[in-house]
Amino acid sequence: MAETEATNFLRVLLQKDAEHIQTWLTMVWAEQQQVPEKFNWLGLAEVSTSRAQELANEESNESHSESLAWAEIASSVYEFLAENNPSFSERYLDSLMTLRAYMILKFGAIPENPVLDIYLIINWFFDNLHISYQEALIKAADWREALAAKNPEETQKKFDSELEDFRKLRFIKSRLRIIKYLSKSKHFLPNEELNTWISVWEKLP
Repeated sequence: MAETEATNFLRVLLQKDAEHIQTWLTMVWAEQQQVPEKFNWLGLAEVSTSRAQELANEESNESHSESLAWAEIASSVYEFLAENNPSFSERYLDSLMTLRAYMILKFGAIPENPVLDIYLIINWFFDNLHISYQEALIKAADWREALAAKNPEETQKKFDSELEDFRKLRFIKSRLRIIKYLSKSKHFLPNEELNTWISVWEKLP
């Protein structure tokens, strides 16, 4: 019953405009509004993302304003999901930063804007890297050599003994994918350190 109630609530909520939903979210974050049990937060984030991207491609200024409003909704929900679901936080943050990069490419960068602040993406990239550029290069070369040898038994041994290192490299590559996408923007001016990391993307497993 709770799931049905939550599904119906989300369906009705998504019939409202972005301003209404943002007001509702503000009340939820302030603990002034109850949320149905089993509410589909990810569904709200994904629909809001889709609407933001669709409206961003229209020509009118009104559509662009609505696009940013939907993107702000999606951003706040993805942040909420990341904070409250540690096991899946990277997945939600990846979706959030991909959306921000998309919107920056469409509308440009605006400092301290919850959607268009380019440094929110850059700072996120450097958070929790847990590995230096030099170490990443060495480990990436080692993994490329192992995978190129096409020796399943030896490769499996390497996975068993160095799985955490492999995960770190994949983690970095996933974040760099968004940085590379963002680099299409004329507003993106990477410093030497970031350019160095971008150069390693193709070398990562």
